[in-house]
Amino acid sequence: MEIKETGYLKVMGDYSFPEKRIVINPNDGFDLGLMMTEATVLFYYGESPATIERSTASPLYGVVEQKNECKLGTVEVSLKALEKLGSPERIRLHLIPQERYPKLLVAAE
Repeated sequence: MEIKETGYLKVMGDYSFPEKRIVINPNDGFDLGLMMTEATVLFYYGESPATIERSTASPLYGVVEQKNECKLGTVEVSLKALEKLGSPERIRLHLIPQERYPKLLVAAE
């Protein structure tokens, strides 16, 4: 299984964001192998490649948006998602390709 990942990204919480939306810089999206401006994925908050195989978490369908307005090395997420992760200052994104929708693991530092 090929897993692509970003480095650790600084978190920017946003009240207006729904839990099923994440915004990253296109260069960070390139690290994940994302070539389009929006990608539908299955979010797994709090999971990493080491924990996903035995996870009982329910995935959440959502969208990863790539925007140049988002600073390189930064990720914009909803405050609700941040609470699920324990309000970390930095998170790392891991993408596991699948046929229909890739899994996006959102792991706290």
